[in-house]
Amino acid sequence: MNEYKENIIPIIKWLAIDLSEVVIDIYISDEHLFHTIEWRRKDNSVYLHKILENIDYEFDFEEFDISIQKEIYYLLVRSFLN
Repeated sequence: MNEYKENIIPIIKWLAIDLSEVVIDIYISDEHLFHTIEWRRKDNSVYLHKILENIDYEFDFEEFDISIQKEIYYLLVRSFLN
């Protein structure tokens, strides 16, 4: 498992309380704007969701390059600490 994914899962669990998804705007750039982040227990995966015109687009966290993963991680850590 990659380092950022391993560290992001406990933050998602904490922010989501009893759910598996956090509704949070994650803005990296105009190209990378997401509305939720989700952890799936069954395959231990993390997905980001972008919702446009009532369509949910899903992106696998591990498919992003390491710099984007790092930025997402830092944004969640900041949310976690606030």
